[in-house]
Amino acid sequence: MLYLVKDGKTIFTDKTLVGTIGYATPVFSADMKTIVFNPDWVAPPSVLEDKLLPALRRKHYNIVKSNKLQVSYQGKAVDPSKVDWNRVNIHNFTFTQKTGPTNVLGKAKFLYPNKHIVYMHDTLPYRRKVFKEKVRAIGYGCVRMEDPQRFAELLLAEDKEWPASKVKDLWDKGVNSAVTLDTPPPVHTTYFTAVVDEEGEVATFGDLYGLDRKMASALFGDTEGFPVPPPEPKQSQGSVASAPSRHSGGGSGIASSLGFIDD
Repeated sequence: MLYLVKDGKTIFTDKTLVGTIGYATPVFSADMKTIVFNPDWVAPPSVLEDKLLPALRRKHYNIVKSNKLQVSYQGKAVDPSKVDWNRVNIHNFTFTQKTGPTNVLGKAKFLYPNKHIVYMHDTLPYRRKVFKEKVRAIGYGCVRMEDPQRFAELLLAEDKEWPASKVKDLWDKGVNSAVTLDTPPPVHTTYFTAVVDEEGEVATFGDLYGLDRKMASALFGDTEGFPVPPPEPKQSQGSVASAPSRHSGGGSGIASSLGFIDD
């Protein structure tokens, strides 16, 4: 869940999708600096290593075309079929998916620079069914939002006193339109299995990533009573399942892992 808090009061909540256990969304804090409307997507290191490089080394160049990726080296376009991917460092290349209806980031991304290369963003229409599920771990570590437009409206009303109509104009017509926040709000990505609500009642949640079990082992030397977390979901044809684990080697295409690819 996403909670927008002002003066100690929650003024907006939104459902989110987080990474699976193989690509767990990390716990950290950082300040949000920028909102980008209708952004391009640049493949992060995890996708380069786990998805693109294995396919390109097998000369499965269709992975680039089917995901509408543009490949460049030092700013110049290159033909991936002309590169010996067994000899080059793929991290020296940039794989970009331009803004549009099939872009994995959807209509907006919210950037709070961090070492994890994690941010919040919109998602593709067919992914939205997952917001109805109780457990919403899917894909890589970035956080997908159910109502990013409303979130942007609230942030920019507070930061710049913008009306919702100005945000909608960028939402509908912007192309890689970046808006720098004058007062960067802190973003705290947290993970709790027990929380006390405003009424003083304790709510408990499943230990999706098995962190309680790890803490129990470190603190008590024993994990009795702390269940093993669920395994990385298996993908099926046409499923909205998550990305395969970094260590599983599974998955032949990016589409099943990102929404269309991943982030």
